[in-house]
Amino acid sequence: MLDFESPSLWMTPLDNYPMSVLETEEADKFMEATFFYDAELKPSEQTDGFAEATLTALETGELTPLVKEELKYTIQSRRLANGQSELGVEFTEPEQGQLTEEEKEKIVKRREQNKLAARRFRQRRRAKGPVYAKEVNELEADNTRKLAEIRRLRKERDELQAMLHNHLLVCPTVTIQTG
Repeated sequence: MLDFESPSLWMTPLDNYPMSVLETEEADKFMEATFFYDAELKPSEQTDGFAEATLTALETGELTPLVKEELKYTIQSRRLANGQSELGVEFTEPEQGQLTEEEKEKIVKRREQNKLAARRFRQRRRAKGPVYAKEVNELEADNTRKLAEIRRLRKERDELQAMLHNHLLVCPTVTIQTG
């Protein structure tokens, strides 16, 4: 039976690595800060980021979102352990200033040019529509003629092969040279 209270079960390979006193103190501070941070965070704030990162990681197959969340919480916990406030990241959209008259004229001119180009395109498409339809009809008719010619030539080939076969049965001394 496994004893889950035994410290050996919770040890990682790094636990067996000898650490200096300074490293041990830093690790203890980090752990205390982490526990302090975890206790200070509201569960919804803590789990929302990890839940979203977990879903993203599962969808994409990459661990980057989870690593980023873990790093974010580590940084926050260290800041709280040192008595600093939490980092708040705010993204603000850059403010759009008023357009100058020149910029407004440029936009109006570009819209007009776009309208004219669209109109010319539609006119060309309308004008060439019947031409394309006529060309399609001609190509279909040509294709039909060629398919009929192929059927006729195959039939002629089969008849000639049958005649040759019948002739070879009557006159076996003739040899056929191919290619």
